[in-house]
Amino acid sequence: WRDTTWQAKADNEGLKWRLWDLEKALEQAQEDKRDIHEEMTWQYQELQEQTAAHSQCLEAKVKSLQEQLSTRLQDSQKAQETASQALAERDRTIAQLQGKLYATEREYEKILHHSPPTSLSSFSHGSLDLVLAKMEEASQHWEEVGTPIAVEHK
Repeated sequence: WRDTTWQAKADNEGLKWRLWDLEKALEQAQEDKRDIHEEMTWQYQELQEQTAAHSQCLEAKVKSLQEQLSTRLQDSQKAQETASQALAERDRTIAQLQGKLYATEREYEKILHHSPPTSLSSFSHGSLDLVLAKMEEASQHWEEVGTPIAVEHK
């Protein structure tokens, strides 16, 4: 019995040490698990903060870009209106100049064709050349005036 008792006590002591080692290992594992959980929680919170900050930054950028787009659209509409007005003004100016040119041509034609025959026969060749030269001069004048205006409005 003594040997068995001694052996049982030794085995009991060994099992106690083994149990103590296992308890320590279990405590260490639980502590490691807590540490890992805390680290992962911290990393998760940090990631959430970074994501929120990045999201706010992107939202601000989107708002800024939307404002720029709105401004550009308004500027584009204003430019388009200005261009339309300029084109309309150019067309009016051209029409006025053409009207004046045609009126002048009609006046010269009236002078040539509606004069009494006696006065036409009294025109010498030089007088007719003088009238034609004046008509050419007036035509050139209106072309000189009209061309820069037409170019300006293009």
